[in-house]
Amino acid sequence: MPVAERHGIVEKLYLRPRVEMAPGHSLTCIAGYGINGEQHANRLSPRQVLITLASELEALSIAPGALFENIVISLPTALQFKPGSALVFESGVEIRLTMFCEPCKVIGAVARDLKKMLRRRGILGLFVHGGELRRGETFTLIPARYRPLPDSMQQRFADFLATVPPGRVVRYLDVTVAMGVDASFIRALPGYIRRASALSLPLHRIVNARGELLAFVPGQAGLLVAEGVTVNGNCVDLTQYCWQG
Repeated sequence: MPVAERHGIVEKLYLRPRVEMAPGHSLTCIAGYGINGEQHANRLSPRQVLITLASELEALSIAPGALFENIVISLPTALQFKPGSALVFESGVEIRLTMFCEPCKVIGAVARDLKKMLRRRGILGLFVHGGELRRGETFTLIPARYRPLPDSMQQRFADFLATVPPGRVVRYLDVTVAMGVDASFIRALPGYIRRASALSLPLHRIVNARGELLAFVPGQAGLLVAEGVTVNGNCVDLTQYCWQG
C-alpha cells in the first residue's frame, strides 16, 4: 500500500493572473468545479488548479506566481508529486493531480527555453473536496490514489465521451476542455470522431458550437430522438440539452 508523504506546506496562493492571496486570506475551492473567481473553473476540466513546487521555482530562478500557478507548495521530497497522487489539506480540501502542465508561450517571458521546463512548470489537478485553502496550512500527499489522465489523446477522448449521459449533448469546445487541451484542438476532433466510429461510444452526443448535428455521424438525429432529445431540422437546443458536467 502506498505510503503517504506528510508535512507538506502551502507557501503561496494565487488567483490567476498573479493575484497573490495575502496571509489570512483564502482561496475558495469548489468540489468538482475549481477556484471561485478563477478563469479555468469548469466542471468538465481536469485543469482546475495548477500546483508548483517551491523547490522547482528556486532551482529555475523563477519568482513565485510567474508561471501562473495557483498554489506553491513545499515538500520534503517530491518523488511522489506526480499525476495520480492526491493532496489532502488540513482544511479538508482534496486535489486529485491529473496531468503535468506543459510549458507554452504564456510563460515565455520568464522561461525562454521551454524545453527545459518540461514537467517542471507544475501539475494540474481537480478538486475532489472543496473548502477554504490558506497559506501556511499543511497537507498530506497520498501517492497513486487516483488514475492519472492517459497520455493518449484518443483515450482521453473516449474516456470523456463515455461519461456523457443519454439525452444530453456536448459541443466540440466541451470535449477539448474535458480532454485538457487547448481550444485550437477543435480542428482535430473530426479525426478523433472518425477513428472512434468502430467503438461503442455515444458519438451522436457531440454537436458543433451552434448545436448542429455532424454530417459524418450516421443516424445521429434518430439516436438523439430515441434518447428524448428534440431535433429541429438539423439542430438541438443547447440551452436545454447541453451537458457541462
